[in-house]
Amino acid sequence: MLEAMPVRLVVLEAWNISRFLSVTNKRREIAGASELITYLDRRWVGEALARLHPGFTLEWRIETHPIELLETGAGSAKVLVQDAESARALVTDVTLAALRLAPGLEVTGVVGEPFDWGTPSALHGALREAQRALEPVRTSLPGPDARFLRLPMVDECASTGLPAASLSRLHPGEREPRSAESLAKWRAYGREDEGDGLGRLAALAGTEPWALKSVVQHLAEKADWVGVVYADGNGLGDVFGRLDACVTDPGNRCYADTLRSFSAAVQDAARAAFAEAVESLREQGAGLGQGAEGPVPVLPLILGGDDLVAICEGAWALPFTAAYLSAFERHTAGSPQIADALTRREKGPGLSACAGVAIVKAHFPFAVAHTLAYDLMTKEAKKVKDRVPGVPCSALSFHVLYDSSDADLARIRLRQTVAGPETVCLTAQPYVVSDLGSEPAWVEGRRWSDLLHRVGAVAARGEEGERLLPVSQLHDLREALFLGREVADGRLGNLRARYSRQGLEDLLGGRDSLFWRSSEEEPWTTGLLDAMDAERFLSAGVFDVHGVSR
Repeated sequence: MLEAMPVRLVVLEAWNISRFLSVTNKRREIAGASELITYLDRRWVGEALARLHPGFTLEWRIETHPIELLETGAGSAKVLVQDAESARALVTDVTLAALRLAPGLEVTGVVGEPFDWGTPSALHGALREAQRALEPVRTSLPGPDARFLRLPMVDECASTGLPAASLSRLHPGEREPRSAESLAKWRAYGREDEGDGLGRLAALAGTEPWALKSVVQHLAEKADWVGVVYADGNGLGDVFGRLDACVTDPGNRCYADTLRSFSAAVQDAARAAFAEAVESLREQGAGLGQGAEGPVPVLPLILGGDDLVAICEGAWALPFTAAYLSAFERHTAGSPQIADALTRREKGPGLSACAGVAIVKAHFPFAVAHTLAYDLMTKEAKKVKDRVPGVPCSALSFHVLYDSSDADLARIRLRQTVAGPETVCLTAQPYVVSDLGSEPAWVEGRRWSDLLHRVGAVAARGEEGERLLPVSQLHDLREALFLGREVADGRLGNLRARYSRQGLEDLLGGRDSLFWRSSEEEPWTTGLLDAMDAERFLSAGVFDVHGVSR
């Protein structure tokens, strides 16, 4: 046993994942970037450990072996090492691999101070100190763009705008200037069906490489609108920050095993939730080409830990996201490794997640859409943690970007707020996906089912296919929203006599007004604008012929 010997913790992490994904707008290179990001936890660390310590396996434990792979996933890795020289060699090996094979991806590693393996809770303290040490190390190094200098004068990459490294024939009959970063992503994706990245992403999507290739081509060349989805688990930072309260024994071995099993269970739950969400779209008829038998137009880019970044055809982005969030809750609640650990903190039984969905034109810059989706998740959907405290609560927030000149969330929501004697918010977001049972007043009108019900009322059609609520009347109501609550409700009153039995009462949800508020301190809110924006992006598969949600 190694009870009285010092141990060091090595933490490796890819920092600029968002920039690495979004520096190009080409779907193939974005998919290739997704593959290269996973190399840190899937290849480079394991290969480095095998070179430094021949015979290494995942079953090695630090009590009996010189190293132990503690955790990998989501572009990061944590390794226990006995001696400082091996720890530094590991960081050198992995970061050099990143420089050679994934130019532009910033990978940073730190070697923690030695701690006594026999001291209870020492590993928890080492993890906390290593995470603190990563930030100053990263900021002290020049960024990856410093490697791509423009003197002497060089041609510009046709894809990324970075300095070109060579003229490359990536398409038949064409030679284009390409940067080293672009070429690395292209190789990771594969020219046809042979790329590792295409195979891995196809496995995540539950299909074959050739089928996922058709999805990439469809999203790049045929789709009119696409949804960029960014989802993240709620409260994971707090769980890992206080994981010492989730273990059954204060010893470091129990802590290490709990960390490993909990992290693996979260990743398994996210993958299972993704597969379930894709299958739900297939059942609704989202398959390309051959109907339900064709590939579903969803491209997973990041699916590691509790993080999900995906591109989806616009018509299916919202149903996919809602299905993923619901499935993530179920799978985490059904995992003994997760439920048992959370129960010791009097939390759970499972985890929740929040998501942002930016629905944009297919050729809109991916970097901007990715940022908008992230802001929708962090600045809006995550509000539910404060609004619905104490229980797991999943929610999503979305925006359909018709005005491509301004994708700033703060300005978008400012335009959807009517100031005056009383503040009126023209969006009811975020929408709660969880079935909470006993709900606080704030949730009223903000359930996912409420949005579906309102969209069903807006989209309702008669037996001959005519709209029950004419488009002209709906747009008059929409314009009135921006003139204030009294004006909008006045126009509503003019319509009630004629359209109350044609879906208008369903749109109101039993109220006498388009607006509601949960308390006198809250602004007035309406869900009409959300419903009208979401109508064309909640696929026909969600509703029956009369516009009623299934």
